[in-house]
Amino acid sequence: MQSVLIVANGGLPKEFHLEHEIKKYATVVALDGAANRLAQSGLFPDVVLGDFDSIAQEVLEQCKAAQVNIVATPDQERSDISKGLDWVHKTYPESNVSIVGVEIGRYDHHLAAYSALFECDSLATIILDGWEAFRVSSTPRNIRTVVDKSVSLLPFGTVTGVHLKGCQYPLQSETLTTGTRGISNKAIESTITASVETGHLLLLIER
Repeated sequence: MQSVLIVANGGLPKEFHLEHEIKKYATVVALDGAANRLAQSGLFPDVVLGDFDSIAQEVLEQCKAAQVNIVATPDQERSDISKGLDWVHKTYPESNVSIVGVEIGRYDHHLAAYSALFECDSLATIILDGWEAFRVSSTPRNIRTVVDKSVSLLPFGTVTGVHLKGCQYPLQSETLTTGTRGISNKAIESTITASVETGHLLLLIER
């Protein structure tokens, strides 16, 4: 399965060093102004995608000269992450997708990154400072972890048929609603499994 890294134009996790981590991915997609950060490190993505309102013109020209794939997405009704996820899933439908660059800079952009997972029905993993976040789907997902790592579930609205195994507080066909139930669980096994029947459920796990 091909690995794809989407780099958004926000803060990077402190432990995520682009020069080293970028080598782990077959394809790197920079969302608009994120290409500026890559260029400052002497790196070029495989794709630059966005409406190009924040990429420096000089960097855009450098990318074109380096034969980077330039994908214009002028739609102002959706975030760059949402548009980037849609493009990646259509272009590389079997890919394993990771997202960085959503650390707090603007709170609306940070929260919108989570919403984009549901908007795009995406199983991408958002890599954060010491945490990972992803959408829980109807297909059980096995997540490798370390015993005693924190696990939290955040429902967006009403979520039914929630299953969670391998944690201190397991769930079996539970219904969760927007609130704080599901916060601060703990892994008691090296692999936890999560799934949901209906609704939007975000899982955050300590790395």
